[in-house]
Amino acid sequence: MAHRVLILEDDESLRLVIAKALSRAGFEVRATASTDAALERLVRREVDVLLADVLLGRESFLDRLDEVTRVRPDIPVIIMSAQTTARTAIEAGKAGVFEYLPKPFDLNDMVAVIKRSLEDVGPSLPSSAAPGFGGLVGRSPAMQEAFRALGRLARTASPVLFTGPEGSGRAHCARVLVSETGVVGPVIEAGPARMRREGAGLLETAAGGALVLRRADAWDDETQDWVQEALENPRGDSPRILATATPEIARHMRPALLSHLAIGRVQLPPLRERGEDRALLFAHFLAEQSPAREMDEEVRQYINAQVWADEVLGMKRVALHLSMQGARGPLRVAEIEAAIQEFSGRDPAADLTEAAARFFGASLAQGETEISEKAQLAVDRGLFAAALDATQGVRQDAAKLLGLNRNTLTRRLAALESDAHEA
Repeated sequence: MAHRVLILEDDESLRLVIAKALSRAGFEVRATASTDAALERLVRREVDVLLADVLLGRESFLDRLDEVTRVRPDIPVIIMSAQTTARTAIEAGKAGVFEYLPKPFDLNDMVAVIKRSLEDVGPSLPSSAAPGFGGLVGRSPAMQEAFRALGRLARTASPVLFTGPEGSGRAHCARVLVSETGVVGPVIEAGPARMRREGAGLLETAAGGALVLRRADAWDDETQDWVQEALENPRGDSPRILATATPEIARHMRPALLSHLAIGRVQLPPLRERGEDRALLFAHFLAEQSPAREMDEEVRQYINAQVWADEVLGMKRVALHLSMQGARGPLRVAEIEAAIQEFSGRDPAADLTEAAARFFGASLAQGETEISEKAQLAVDRGLFAAALDATQGVRQDAAKLLGLNRNTLTRRLAALESDAHEA
């Protein structure tokens, strides 16, 4: 007998698209826009899987998950949401849903998730806990994966390792997880210096709570000793340990400790891999201290094209600086340029000039010739990569940003690829 899927979605057109995809995949499909009607079907045990949207008109489905628990604690629940924030993913994870699908999603991925849920029915769903929000936003696939990891880890007390570039928000992400898990004991943060100074005494200070230990790449041998001992021999009141590190942590940490610390892992991507998240994140930071300001396409493209010094931390500094200026009306590129230059204290063109001089000196020392041509190739490689990243790979839009026509950009990209193969 075919498995039965109930779709709870108030968007009629999307409900129809999903129903057709599931029918083609061999499922029996029921669909409704009403949570009450869905609950009635669950009571009558008419379905095997529930696929539900989070926002149903003015109602949040997450607020009614406890009713699902009471009537069908055995049913896998998969939620869909266009609210691509950490809060949605974490609340879903805490509530015990089987999977969280951020909209828009691939229909084949949805079918695969439903099939997997029927093979591995999880434990009964606990009641939804009180909401909290840590200010994490993002629609990029890399951030959505991080949100899903947070949702899963919110249901456990295991150690967690947060990896990502310096400034990518690793410690903030750890704080969000601690907040969302409802830790009642003390929450203590410590970097390498404090960890060396206080040693295992930090475990007593944070007993019954959580320890957020930063910059694991810089832990000395004694620090690694006591952290490993704490993880291998936990006590009843041992704090949950969360650590932050760069992606190259394996070069700096002994394998035995890393295996204990990375039982749970959340990987935060660099800003360059977050696509349009950058403009979304900038707007979020800008609105933290002042009324939201409109950003047109030119401003969004400029923000997305920037190589942000100090990652998320650097972007936040610039956005908060702008918000403190008290300006009103649409945000302009010139304002952002001025703020970036004020923080860096340098003209970007001056940095490029200095880089060119260093490139020339290094090439000359190595006895190379045709230095100008090689420098141009290096500049083109960086410019084209940044432009394509800012436009999600659309060459026509990238060419427009660069002041080139599409054919010229295609030709020069081909030349770069040919040069790379020859090298």
